Amino acid sequence: MKSTGSLPRIPTPPSVAFREFRVAVLPVLVFGVVLGVTVATWIRYVGPSQMVGEASSQRAWVVPIESGTVLELRVRLLERVTNGQVVATLTPGGARAQALDLAVSRARGSLRRSAIDNRLQLDRNRYTRLQLTLNWLDQFAELRALRAQREYFEAELKRQEELLRGRSPEIKVTSLAEFQIAKRDYDSLVAQIEERARLVEALEKVVQREASDDGSLDREVEAALQEARTAEDRDLSALEAEASAVVLRSPLDGVVSAILKHPGENVAAGEIILSLSGDRVEHVQGFVRQPLNVDVRTNMALEIRCRSNRRESGVGRVIAVGTQLEPILPQLLPRGMSTNSVEYGLPFLVTVPAGFPVLGGEVVDLYPYAD
Repeated sequence: MKSTGSLPRIPTPPSVAFREFRVAVLPVLVFGVVLGVTVATWIRYVGPSQMVGEASSQRAWVVPIESGTVLELRVRLLERVTNGQVVATLTPGGARAQALDLAVSRARGSLRRSAIDNRLQLDRNRYTRLQLTLNWLDQFAELRALRAQREYFEAELKRQEELLRGRSPEIKVTSLAEFQIAKRDYDSLVAQIEERARLVEALEKVVQREASDDGSLDREVEAALQEARTAEDRDLSALEAEASAVVLRSPLDGVVSAILKHPGENVAAGEIILSLSGDRVEHVQGFVRQPLNVDVRTNMALEIRCRSNRRESGVGRVIAVGTQLEPILPQLLPRGMSTNSVEYGLPFLVTVPAGFPVLGGEVVDLYPYAD
């Protein structure tokens, strides 16, 4: 047989070569790519993160300090409120209601006594002026009587003086003692007249001044008493308002997240009526899950990644780190875990960047971020 040597390579059509590539190589290549993408997606988006957290906003509860009945709710569910806004009114009950009723009764009694005292004060002022006028008239009459007696005592003194001298120095009709008694009585009467005259003059000036006032003192007293009554009425009205309703106010700016009591329901002291949530996220409360492969430190930069469809992310900084492991919040545990299971982690707090679109209570993933 004759040797023909090496035969030329038979050319393979491109369609046949592509078919061989598609059958033999492409499935392996696609499997590898899909496996890599799946692993990366699981690690980055689906699988449980090593660090998880919850966006925390300020929360508050409106509770009464005394038992009572809800009188009115001035807000609705999910309504925005401001700090200090009146959100509910409560009719007090129990010991507080009894104390307020007693205070109102005492205030009303005090108001009545004050009105009576005011009237008595005015009557007392009028009586004092009348008594002053009568005293002046009485003293004036006494002065006139003393002046009438002065003529008699003056004449008696002269008579005793003449009898003491007698018609001749050797003959004395009266004694020296009788003359001295007459002089004493006369001098005493003159002194009484002078003192009584000064007293009458002083009383007359007072009476004239009171008469010239033309009731101005009464008007001043009446105005002062009316002002006192107005103040007592205002205090009584405040006590009655406090006894009728207790005002409850919002302690923060936020939203009404829950209404637990409605008008007409009784509430005990410390029982929650409304639940309020702050209108902004203050920080993220995070946990490092075990094993603790991440060394979280204060001022460390972390990437905050939301689990929403848009997967927003931002960078915050650690502001506080716990000193021991604490139970991880149930809402932060991986899906599928038993609700009765407890997992411990290292707690820490992370700041939220300004304008970061995260809601209070939203679960976020945290990752170390290289500055």
